[in-house]
Amino acid sequence: AFTTWDRSSPCFVLDRVLRIPCAFITHLGACIDDKTPLLRSNDALNKQGLRLLKNIKIGTDAKAIHSFLGWEQEFFVVKADLYRKRPDLVNCGRTLIGKLPTRNQQAELNYFAPPPTEVNTLMFNVQQIMLKLGVAMAVLHNEVACAQHEMSPVYC
Repeated sequence: AFTTWDRSSPCFVLDRVLRIPCAFITHLGACIDDKTPLLRSNDALNKQGLRLLKNIKIGTDAKAIHSFLGWEQEFFVVKADLYRKRPDLVNCGRTLIGKLPTRNQQAELNYFAPPPTEVNTLMFNVQQIMLKLGVAMAVLHNEVACAQHEMSPVYC
């Protein structure tokens, strides 16, 4: 089997060790990891995407199409004692009751504010664990609703 450097994923330093994302294949080119099929899919998307752009005469000068696998992970952070007071959260794992936000506080006040210290610590700890797994985070911030936050991992 061979190890090949995945140049599409950034190298990073963790615990004073340089980590280089790799893919693993057999000497015949068969995949023996979960990343190689994703890399091959990216190559196919690039090839066919460029072909499509050329055929529809948009962006005919494009040299590459970059795609990223990663989804926004949006979540709410609710203190345990407040969580236990909400039967909808306890029994269903989701909000079934609630009310609209106070007038004129629907978006920007929370979105542009820094995350609370506890949430920032939580997101930093999750980011460290994800880095150990070789997954970088592109975004760590508040979202529009109160207590709503987002992390965006980039898998390849």
